[in-house]
Amino acid sequence: MIQPQQQAHGLALRMGQAFASFLLLACLTALAEPRPEPYSTGADVFSETRQALQSQQWLQALDALRQLSRVMPEITDDAEFHNLMGYSLRQASPSHLGAAVDHYQQALRLEPAHVQARAYLGQAYLMQGRPDLAREQLQHIEHLCKGQACETWRDLQRAIQTQPVQR
Repeated sequence: MIQPQQQAHGLALRMGQAFASFLLLACLTALAEPRPEPYSTGADVFSETRQALQSQQWLQALDALRQLSRVMPEITDDAEFHNLMGYSLRQASPSHLGAAVDHYQQALRLEPAHVQARAYLGQAYLMQGRPDLAREQLQHIEHLCKGQACETWRDLQRAIQTQPVQR
């Protein structure tokens, strides 16, 4: 016969395991959820960069990001930092396209559900003449948005459809 103390210990152990499983599931769910459109953070450390981007001041945006990474080195572990670096590089010059792709890929390594980085990566792939890779990103976006209703999906779909056929 199992003693009451052993029963209580076993129950506590099972409850602890259940709680740990719940926490793990909650963390994984949070990581898999796409960020709302447009992508934004609470206290936006990227405000200077975003202002430069809105004014199409690509080099100024790059300077702001580089300065931010000097002042806050930990920012380079942030997916949005890499998304904005990629966007700024891609807009600044076609010669920076390879570096832009690298930044988008790093953003997605850090946050696979970053919908905007996936869309921008798809745009970069189109610029490289790789509509097959752009379509892969479109599929990821469709999955993350749970359908074709999000604006990001529609924008990339439209870009893919209007892409001239490579011969």
